[in-house]
Amino acid sequence: MTSRIHEDDAFPFRDVSSLSDVLAVSTTPNLASALLKGHESYVMDVTFIPGTRLLTACSYDKSIRIWDLDTGKQKGEPLLGHHGTVWTVSASPDGHWIVSGGEDGSILVWEVATNTRVPVSFKGHKGSVWSIAFAPDNETFASTSLDDTVCVWQRKSGNIVLGPLKVGSDANSVVYSPDGIKLAAGADNHIIIWNAATGETLLKIEQRGYRLAFTPDGLRLVSGNKNDIRISDATTGDIIKQFDAHTKHFYSLAIAPNGTKFATTSSDKTTHFFDLTTFEPIGKPLKHPDAVLCVAFSEDSQLIATGCVDKCVRIWPVPQSESEKELQQETIPDLPLPDDELPPRFFDVGPHLASS
Repeated sequence: MTSRIHEDDAFPFRDVSSLSDVLAVSTTPNLASALLKGHESYVMDVTFIPGTRLLTACSYDKSIRIWDLDTGKQKGEPLLGHHGTVWTVSASPDGHWIVSGGEDGSILVWEVATNTRVPVSFKGHKGSVWSIAFAPDNETFASTSLDDTVCVWQRKSGNIVLGPLKVGSDANSVVYSPDGIKLAAGADNHIIIWNAATGETLLKIEQRGYRLAFTPDGLRLVSGNKNDIRISDATTGDIIKQFDAHTKHFYSLAIAPNGTKFATTSSDKTTHFFDLTTFEPIGKPLKHPDAVLCVAFSEDSQLIATGCVDKCVRIWPVPQSESEKELQQETIPDLPLPDDELPPRFFDVGPHLASS
């Protein structure tokens, strides 16, 4: 990837060969810090790989790609094996594995360290695999399919350990609670929460769930349907807040690991941030040249990655909410820390970012 700066006032970004100074160059509001190229069609899903400086994305072009965030370059060759669109990709919490799901109903597991496919077969779904989520144990993951079912798989054997759980309509998305005790799926007719170990239905919320995520404390569930967002009590299903986030069709959402905010994307070509305490918008929407299909936060909640119809992944700095700014002002020390005591940035060397 050649280094150059594109001078497009509407959609400014840096296309860089090194991202080591990404936070230093991203002080301008609504400016994407970096552009990651490689996919030959729409970017359908994206995720940061925990414990590494890697990011992975999947595409309508039937491939999965991994980028090194220190260099801005792809790590190895594209991962190939699906015979149609790759709709979803998920990384294990330990950062050792990624799982992808495709239009042809296939599920493939890949080893991050070697960029190779694990020779295990996952047979069960009869429709497109639409969403995948790893359990906190790194050993099992759940998938949803347009065959109206949710399955939980053992990564090493390929066996179904729970399910198929029938949801009665297209199963759009799946997510585990942070403690791994609950499993939630969003379908066209409702959201269902199960006991992740037994499959017992704990709660059914009568609302469509196109995408959903638990808050880090596991107490609330954020879901999106068309262009409205709902925050629900994860135990009772009661709606805490409901509002329209976008002017056109909603596509994806992600919650910051630090629990302060969440981001949403849409066919209106924007990404929006919302405060998880006040539910107020944070900053101005991030503008893209086309529909934004997916979004993910970095582990430290400082960056997001978005995937777009224009075939590119963009890295953006995450804006602070007003409450975060106030807290920061209250906790600023009287004297600056010496350089060797400053806290590490996302791309600085640190134990939480050590490569696999």
